[in-house]
Amino acid sequence: MKIEIAQIEDTREIMGWFPDKESVTLWGSPYTRYPLRDETFLADIYWDRISSRVARAEDGRLLGFGQFYLKLGRCHLARLVINPESRGQGLGEEFVAALMKHGSQELGTEEFSLYVMTSNRPAYNCYKSLGFELADYPDGDAKLEDCVFMIADLDRG
Repeated sequence: MKIEIAQIEDTREIMGWFPDKESVTLWGSPYTRYPLRDETFLADIYWDRISSRVARAEDGRLLGFGQFYLKLGRCHLARLVINPESRGQGLGEEFVAALMKHGSQELGTEEFSLYVMTSNRPAYNCYKSLGFELADYPDGDAKLEDCVFMIADLDRG
């Protein structure tokens, strides 16, 4: 798996990974508009403001997408997804761990945070396996139903 800076051309394929509103909400929150459209997708994922990365197979296939930015002194991971055709192979853990490394280097922190919908058990279990633990919601963040805040650091993870 190679980690690369995401390109606009990648976004059309990524949009195709979400067949319905439920899958979009699990991934991007209720604030991500559905149906996904070229003219709104980039705005909804803060394309111009957040570092976006993709995972590629050696043959160039797109395996995953994720973003990170600095939030409260931590590398905050967002919109993490593995290509549906590649799920169930352990790529989620590998990709998130690699994204944590990239984010740590770029942002200069060894602490991490993310939000996850608790009904998204595969994602929740993936993050737990990487050392993420439940934490209180940050002050000022609107609490979403079925959504938890998790933190980790490189020493524990």
